[in-house]
Amino acid sequence: MRARLVIPGVVVAALLVAWSAPASAGDLGGQDSSSSVQASGGTLTVEAGHTYWTPPANSSWASGAQSTPPSGTPNPNQPYGCTYGAGGPSATAALGVGGPEPGQWVFPDCRGPGVIDPMPPFWVSGATPAAATVQVDPVVVAEQAAKQLGLSSPIIEMAPPDGSAQLVGLASWLWVDSGQWRPMSASASAGPVTTTATAVPTKVVFDMGDGASVTCNGPGTPYNPSAPNATTDCSYTWPSPGTFTVTATIFWSVTWSAVGAAGGGDLGVQAGPPATVTVTVTESQAVNTPASGSD
Repeated sequence: MRARLVIPGVVVAALLVAWSAPASAGDLGGQDSSSSVQASGGTLTVEAGHTYWTPPANSSWASGAQSTPPSGTPNPNQPYGCTYGAGGPSATAALGVGGPEPGQWVFPDCRGPGVIDPMPPFWVSGATPAAATVQVDPVVVAEQAAKQLGLSSPIIEMAPPDGSAQLVGLASWLWVDSGQWRPMSASASAGPVTTTATAVPTKVVFDMGDGASVTCNGPGTPYNPSAPNATTDCSYTWPSPGTFTVTATIFWSVTWSAVGAAGGGDLGVQAGPPATVTVTVTESQAVNTPASGSD
């Protein structure tokens, strides 16, 4: 099995015995010969907790990083498919400084016939640290997307109309504008992650202002005066007269999905912004008129 990445402490020093062989015909700048080989430039990146060296473009090291053998006549000693793991301070402590500073030991891991297993490290100086990749929690991005949904306050409708008096003992129809009863979506991005939050209306709750509330599992049925026999499952019968502030709130079931990261799921039920309207409730007065000829 090939060595990969950092080989700590005494193990690194012991393996130097195996890295004193002459360079092979396909040697990438001498990387098969001994630990005295040096390189410069390139970029250091951190992936999954390990540091890797990306060699300068057009260098023999970059050629060795190709996933397939070089074109032309096959060289049985030509390494290819190489990755270069940086050893960091622990390798320097075990092996000492191998060249100009700042620098560090890099451990190649290559494929190809004739490759030494493990291959010797070499000293790389002047590599540019790449900007650290921030691990973005997609749930946090999804919550940001949910804040951008732009849920609007419902438009309250009633029958009798909210500008007219409601009557004690008579059911008042309640509904909200059905155009607002539709899914809403919004997206947010952070680094490589883009999430989309989708809100679906599930219910509207009317706080009637007198201590009672009505929950409707839909927008409600608009009252149609030309259909006197129509019914609704979203109404309220006032028990007493007075002036009341009616508040309507739509509740939304919010889910999310992500691109650029694994994840997706449920953000729960969220309340949208409420709307209010003031109504006056009166009692219908009956007038008794004496019959003709009576005392």
